[in-house]
Amino acid sequence: MQSVFEQDLERLVKQYDQPGPRYTSYPTVPVWPQGSFGREYAEALEAEGTKDRGISIYLHIPFCRTLCTFCGCNKVITRDAELVERYLKALEQEMAAVAKGLGQRKTLSQLHLGGGTPTFLSLDQLTRLTEMLKHHFEIDLEGEWALEANPRVTTAEQLEGLFDLGFRRVSFGIQDIDPEVQRAINRNQTSTQSEEAFSVSKKLGYQSINFDLVYGLPLQTRVKFRKTLDTVSKMRPDRLAVYSFAHLPWMFKAHERALREQDLPTAQEKIGLYLDTVRHFTKEGYVMIGMDHFALPGDELALALEKRTLHRNFMGYTTLHGLAQIGLGVSAISDFGDSYWQNPKELDDYLEQASDPKPQRGMKLDEDDRLRRQVIEGLMCHGEIRFDEFGGNGFDFQEYFKDTREAFEGFEADGLVRLDPDCIKLTDSGRLFMRNLAMPFDRYLQSTSTPRFSRTV
Repeated sequence: MQSVFEQDLERLVKQYDQPGPRYTSYPTVPVWPQGSFGREYAEALEAEGTKDRGISIYLHIPFCRTLCTFCGCNKVITRDAELVERYLKALEQEMAAVAKGLGQRKTLSQLHLGGGTPTFLSLDQLTRLTEMLKHHFEIDLEGEWALEANPRVTTAEQLEGLFDLGFRRVSFGIQDIDPEVQRAINRNQTSTQSEEAFSVSKKLGYQSINFDLVYGLPLQTRVKFRKTLDTVSKMRPDRLAVYSFAHLPWMFKAHERALREQDLPTAQEKIGLYLDTVRHFTKEGYVMIGMDHFALPGDELALALEKRTLHRNFMGYTTLHGLAQIGLGVSAISDFGDSYWQNPKELDDYLEQASDPKPQRGMKLDEDDRLRRQVIEGLMCHGEIRFDEFGGNGFDFQEYFKDTREAFEGFEADGLVRLDPDCIKLTDSGRLFMRNLAMPFDRYLQSTSTPRFSRTV
């Protein structure tokens, strides 16, 4: 990525550091209509039930014992055992309603437990969850089961029990091992805790272990973050997700109350943290996936990148595609039948409606939405857009997207892309501003009511 220093990096950062979507979906969640979509969701489930394909379930466990002040997830800080039991009952009601709505017993090919903190639940409760799933869906014994875990609260007993239940992928939240940074985000997690969680998972035989890191956190410096990178790479996880911290004080009270603006790295310093990360892990032999993931060369993500079968969804980069993605739990998102749906974000609303699901957001994609989604996904996954891959025979990509021409000519002048007769290719420098490069294809950003996003740098 040395070519970025051949340009005026400071100028580019100032020019391109602006609010913009992360594009885990297109259209992005804030532009989906709000309302009560019970009937429309039921119709979509019924139509999905006629299709001969498996399903992927994302199951949201919102509970955490303490608040990590950097977090932007939908979470509930509690020690109320009765509330947790009510939630588990609601999840079973929602499962039953979804299974009935599909009209036939579907094969569960992928499962992801997210949060919050899924391992907030006891092993008995986690076992109950899997039994619920087995009751309502056929289980693909070769399917992919994954979970997110917090090393501070995840026990060896839980990891062993989850392995016995069929989980083979685990993602540990590390964020940063520096004690000063941890205090600033209220996540006091020792490197020993992270190392023990990794070691136990490795010994048990988990096939894929991922670490989540975050750059741009309060009090982070390049010197201190390099120590985190060194510590993490010595453990050698199969995958790493290194996310840009999204400071959203207008959305999250914890960001507004607990994080001081003056403690955050500048945009220039944040780019430096990112560049150090890319150099470090590529030097350690990892393959860079998209804009914020890394994988060992033999990992499925790296192989999918090589074969151009990589995809992107709400959980990041993935090798699986073509499954109906169904979200269960408060705020969970579904993606199937060229439509998106999001469950109620407030816990009380979800508990009340679980037996008769009524998503609070819903959007059916038209032909233009589907095309733009494919283009943006291609750019975010493969760093290039091949014109002949879109629109079918006789489709003129450059004519259809002629309104983006001026923007991309500007990107080329800044050294971020190369415009060829048959494709657009990102340069190494362009990967720094990948979100910006996707934005010209987003027709909804032209709206006067454009929602506020995190900054792209």
